[in-house]
Amino acid sequence: MSSPYDPIDATLGPAGTAMPPWQRRVLLYLRVLAGFLLVKTIYSWTLICGVWDGETSRFEMISMAAQSAVIWAAIMNPVAAVGLWLGASWGVVLWLVTATVQILINASAPEGVGRLFIVAGVETVLVAIYAFLTYKAARESER
Repeated sequence: MSSPYDPIDATLGPAGTAMPPWQRRVLLYLRVLAGFLLVKTIYSWTLICGVWDGETSRFEMISMAAQSAVIWAAIMNPVAAVGLWLGASWGVVLWLVTATVQILINASAPEGVGRLFIVAGVETVLVAIYAFLTYKAARESER
């Protein structure tokens, strides 16, 4: 005899139901973005540690604004990546705050920033893509 309420399925909650297409795309995007943030974290730590720099560290030669952007990314990106991978709202908020701070740091002192300025541009595009996907997912759930 089967009851309509199954405690095993109840623990799955929303994960047990099929996701609409745009919501699946948002989740996939967040997971790809989490991978990007982890790669960016590794790059940041190689800059800080001076990997491949030889006698003089390139990190010590860049401006204070660029150093702070690199340190901010090295600390905050892995935490945001975990939240993004899980699809948690705090991960998205942390990523948006981290991206905004890094964009502002890079925009306020472009001298000596170099490739970090390009990363800030890429992050701006990533935020715009996230906004578009979230908009489409919200429109889909309204129907």
